[in-house]
Amino acid sequence: MVPVPLAETLEREFPEVERATQLYPGSMSLQSGEDYVREKGILFVDEDFFDVFSIQVVEGEGEIKLPDLASIVVTTETAERYFGRSEGVVGKEIRRNDGKIFVVQGVVEPFPSQSHLEFDFLASLKHLKSLERRKTQWGSASCYTYFLLNENANPQDLDQKLATYIDENVADDDFKVGNNYTSFPFQAITDIHLKPNLSYLWIFGIIAFFILILACVNFINLATARAITRAREIGLRKVMGSKRGQLIGQFFGEAFVFVMIAVILAVLVADLLLPQFNVLADKSLSLNFLNTPFIWLLLAGLVVFTTFLTGVFPATILSSFVPVKVLKGEISKSRSGSRFRKGLVLMQFSVSAALIIGTLIVRNQLNFLQDHDLGFDQEQVLTLRKATGLGNNFYPFLNQIRNLPGVKQASAAQYLPGDEYDSTIFLPEQPANFKETSLTYSHVDENFVDLLKLEIIAGRNFDLDIKTDSMAYLINETAAKRLGWEEPVGRKLSYGGYQEGQIIGLVKDFNFSSLHEEVSPIILRMNNWKPSNIALRLEPGSMQEKLAAIQGLWKEMAPNVPFEFDFMDDEIDAMYQREQRMSSIFTLFAGLAIFIACMGLLGLSSFMITQRTKEIGIRKVLGASVSSIVQLLSKDFLQLVFFSLLIAIPLAWYFMSNWLTDFAYRITIHWSVFVLAGLVALGVAMLTISIQSVRAALANPVDAIRSE
Repeated sequence: MVPVPLAETLEREFPEVERATQLYPGSMSLQSGEDYVREKGILFVDEDFFDVFSIQVVEGEGEIKLPDLASIVVTTETAERYFGRSEGVVGKEIRRNDGKIFVVQGVVEPFPSQSHLEFDFLASLKHLKSLERRKTQWGSASCYTYFLLNENANPQDLDQKLATYIDENVADDDFKVGNNYTSFPFQAITDIHLKPNLSYLWIFGIIAFFILILACVNFINLATARAITRAREIGLRKVMGSKRGQLIGQFFGEAFVFVMIAVILAVLVADLLLPQFNVLADKSLSLNFLNTPFIWLLLAGLVVFTTFLTGVFPATILSSFVPVKVLKGEISKSRSGSRFRKGLVLMQFSVSAALIIGTLIVRNQLNFLQDHDLGFDQEQVLTLRKATGLGNNFYPFLNQIRNLPGVKQASAAQYLPGDEYDSTIFLPEQPANFKETSLTYSHVDENFVDLLKLEIIAGRNFDLDIKTDSMAYLINETAAKRLGWEEPVGRKLSYGGYQEGQIIGLVKDFNFSSLHEEVSPIILRMNNWKPSNIALRLEPGSMQEKLAAIQGLWKEMAPNVPFEFDFMDDEIDAMYQREQRMSSIFTLFAGLAIFIACMGLLGLSSFMITQRTKEIGIRKVLGASVSSIVQLLSKDFLQLVFFSLLIAIPLAWYFMSNWLTDFAYRITIHWSVFVLAGLVALGVAMLTISIQSVRAALANPVDAIRSE
């Protein structure tokens, strides 16, 4: 978000900019049928919006420009929802909850679902009177600005030119001290949707690649393990005149058939499970992209890569057998194949163990975020949004709701923890670190501190009986440090450079934003208008009865305004939905990787135990116990799992330490995570191996000795 004057400045001062547009996402209560609903997909735009963005008009005469406050543009989906059709709706009316009428001026296609900028309605930016008042104010972050460059413009050069212009014309010398600066870095629109999540895409892409490798390793392992059983076939083929190239082609052909069947099954399974995955990942992905040639090329490349990977080792090893040695049975004496297979198992369990460690660290970090002391109490706090819809009944509602049974406290505030806060310029009393600086702020009432149980460590809270408190401030510890004040109580601040007031209290730092960020400076100021949010602290128990009473009072005082509520602890948790989804997907991938590794281990152990059937029988005849045989058969595999942990632990520590740097508040990776992951990996491996080992140890030794 940037100041309002920036768009006009870009168009006026820089010929590289063809058009600039400003917009602000908001909401309104509109009548749909007999009810009023809160429409959150309203985009308030200026007239240049239609010149900067490519808007596909379905219905509407001439250019759509939203000339007045009564005009509105709807998407085809919205037109269907309100009027039952997407055509013939121009001129139709939509009623607001305040009685005013919108007239549909046009119908447009919505932006694609993968766009960061989505809307159901387009309305005039002139609805937002605060932006009109800030047309010349560079100190307030007020709206979003997009601009269109001409074809020959270089974004990096323009970025630097704007920085120079701001430095010379906007930010004076008093505003250029330390970390006090004005900056509006550019961002390509193509980066906005994907780039913030790019690291997660890379993480999951790499995990998916390794899962594919694990499956390929199973194929290679079992194919090379079966070399002895196919050795006579290969020897006979060579004796009958088969060339090595023909044998290589045969093995690659076998691998290709398996891979093609796997790809077909994968597409079918993906289509079947995609709805469940969309729920898990909170996405709306579909397989319609299979109509895209690029995806078919990608699938073809995947087939070629996987066929080569799964076919090259078996083809190379099996086709190299010497017919004379094969027919004499000498091939079984080779140990190189056994070492190769063990190396593949080592790699498999290294990947699986690393994923187990990563899953545990992600879950520990999530638990830390949920249990971290935020500096305020969000439990049993109900939030009512868009309370300005109460109109003149705002304060009567606030007063009456405090008297409802089960309501302990009620407070009105411009912003609540978890919201996107505004910022503006403050001029502090001198001496201070700055003559002026930009700070985050919020207008609150006298009950805000007590409702959230904030701690005042110096001074006092707001008091309605003290008239001067209408211009007073509370600041947090970080704001005091930024301003350079050890004892801020009693000092003065000027809000926006024209409303001076005294600091009456110092509040202990509290995390009003995500724990991805450190606590920022914040200024709390007494309300001088009706804020948009009401927060209520409720008594525990009988929640449905309390909600019914609150809703009843709301409907009585604002019958045309939808009653919307949420619980603050749920809103705080929602700030970490991305991490929660990542944890779920990580766990799913880790489970899949472990399952595939265990399948390979099960197959390989079964084969190797089969090779030692006679040995096991002889040992039992000579008096070996079942437990000693199980221990003998399991020892080599468990050693491999142990060595895989030695590889996985440093790799997992390195990558997960980098992931944790995204959080200002994070856990320290404890040694117990690696111990637990090791125990899980060893336990799963032991269980897998034991199935075959116990079966072999319990078998009749007579049958085993007869097997050859």
